[in-house]
Amino acid sequence: VNQGIKALKAASGIEKVIVAVPADSFQNYDGHFHADVKAVPNAYPGGQPLMIHYRITGNMLAQGQTPEDAGVFFIRAEAVAAIGKAVTSGKVPVEKILTVVDQNGRRSLVSARLGTPIGSVLNTLEIATADGDRIIYGGPMTGAAIFSENQPVMPDSDAIMVQSGRDIIMSGDDPCINCGECIRACPTNVPVNLLIRFLEAGQYQDGADLYDLYSCVECGLCSFVCVSRIPILQYIKLAKFELARAISAEVEEENE
Repeated sequence: VNQGIKALKAASGIEKVIVAVPADSFQNYDGHFHADVKAVPNAYPGGQPLMIHYRITGNMLAQGQTPEDAGVFFIRAEAVAAIGKAVTSGKVPVEKILTVVDQNGRRSLVSARLGTPIGSVLNTLEIATADGDRIIYGGPMTGAAIFSENQPVMPDSDAIMVQSGRDIIMSGDDPCINCGECIRACPTNVPVNLLIRFLEAGQYQDGADLYDLYSCVECGLCSFVCVSRIPILQYIKLAKFELARAISAEVEEENE
């Protein structure tokens, strides 16, 4: 990792590098890197990039802004280590470490060559899928379901989860009942029950202006606890996407 940090500094000219580590193991890492070491909470979503950005900078991202726009670039420690290994060995990394979770919650840590079909990884671990099962790429809270086992292992692949069809709870179209569970779960105190009403109606800008859309760190906890099974996270992601697209279109028009 230290070799990777050194290479990144030389390539980018950036001297300020921060390594975020779990709070309970902070003492094991402090002073061992050529970078500042900051502790983040062990509990989810403390390690989520937008939460780390807020904790370290004290600022939420503005409308349409990415961490890169704010001068912050996130890179996994595994990727930094791979860069360091490439620099010292002269060989390009071609393998990725993955956490694979089967239908019964059994976890396996595997190393797979980049480009390997996910189906091959599952077959190696003797994980069989049936009709109705869901393969989730990226983890249970914010991952995305994939439609083919031919999806390859990519450099940013971290987790593959197979969810049994009998355990899948489908999203519903029931209205919000104002139970408040989403508000209690939200780590950034977004008034989710009010925000979602505007997003469902497609009033994205009003939702952003009135109810802190951009304070959302997209952890997915609101969707997880929603008793009405409203796909809140998907509405939030769609709203941010549409607003960012509108901003991009306005900039293009001004440049013309």
